[in-house]
Amino acid sequence: MKEKLQSLIEQEIVKWKEEDIYAVSLYVYDEEDDPCRPTVTLGYNTERQVAESLPDASDEQEARWNYAFWLQNEELCWGRGDTAEDIKEWVSGQNLRDREDEITGAFVELLVAIVKDIHTSGLLKDKFGKEIPVLIHELEYYDEIAEQNIRANGEELVRDFVKFCSGM
Repeated sequence: MKEKLQSLIEQEIVKWKEEDIYAVSLYVYDEEDDPCRPTVTLGYNTERQVAESLPDASDEQEARWNYAFWLQNEELCWGRGDTAEDIKEWVSGQNLRDREDEITGAFVELLVAIVKDIHTSGLLKDKFGKEIPVLIHELEYYDEIAEQNIRANGEELVRDFVKFCSGM
C-alpha cells in the first residue's frame, strides 16, 4: 500500500499549478469515527489563502498553520470509496484487526515514511524550487502531531508549525 499511496500523492503534487504553495497537508481521520477505517486527505495551502484569512484569524501564525483557515481542497482522499478496500487489506496485513488502538499510530507511521521518501526523492524541491513541509495532522494539534511532523520533515522545515502546535 505504501508504494501505491506514495505514487498517487506524488502524481497529484506534480499536477498542482499554484505558485505560492507553502505547505502540503495530509489530514488524517477515521471514516465514520471507526478506528479500523483510517483515511488521509491530501491538500495544500497558499500564501494567497493566508492573506485572505488574516482578517478572521487571531494572527498570521493562526492563518498560516490552523487547518480551519486552509483551502480545504481534497486533491486525493485515500481510505474512502474505491480505496476503502485497500485500507481493510492493509489493516489485515499489519495484523491490526483486533488491535484497534494501534491502527491510527501505524497509519501515521506509514505516512511519516511516505513523507520522508517524498523529501528524499527531490520532488518538492523540483516542483516548488525549495523544500516545503508535508504536514501529517488531525483537526487538533498537540505534542504528538508536532513530533510526527519533525520525524517526517526534519526539525528545520516544520519549526514554525511546531511552535504553533505548542502554543508558543
